[in-house]
Amino acid sequence: MFLKADGSEVWLQSSARLPYLSLAGIIESSEDYVAIRPRLRRVYKQLSGIASDDAFLVQEIEDSGSLVFCARPDKHCALLLLGKFHRGRQSCTPYAVLENLVETIRNSADGIGRQVGATIRFDLVQSELAMRAR
Repeated sequence: MFLKADGSEVWLQSSARLPYLSLAGIIESSEDYVAIRPRLRRVYKQLSGIASDDAFLVQEIEDSGSLVFCARPDKHCALLLLGKFHRGRQSCTPYAVLENLVETIRNSADGIGRQVGATIRFDLVQSELAMRAR
């Protein structure tokens, strides 16, 4: 995470102002992150230079956005929604975009949890603004 001037933390570092949605939580496992990290690296493409600690591309969302999983050695983590998330063509309910987003997040968190052999528990949802790269 990066500290903003007001003392709050952000996960993402960017060369431009980039708003994103962050679901922050923790990796619940008796294992240390040192044991978990190689499993993440085997399954997901690691992104370098965009986060304060590790960042992994979990899913690209139809040319308009991405889901990125970030994790720290203390096992705090975040799933970041970068870009836009749209309804797609699957559903026509009034809340389709929200329902699809919740399903995508649930599936992504469950998938990450299966890959690392742990539970991913999210406790906080907030919008953030990426810090400028130094």
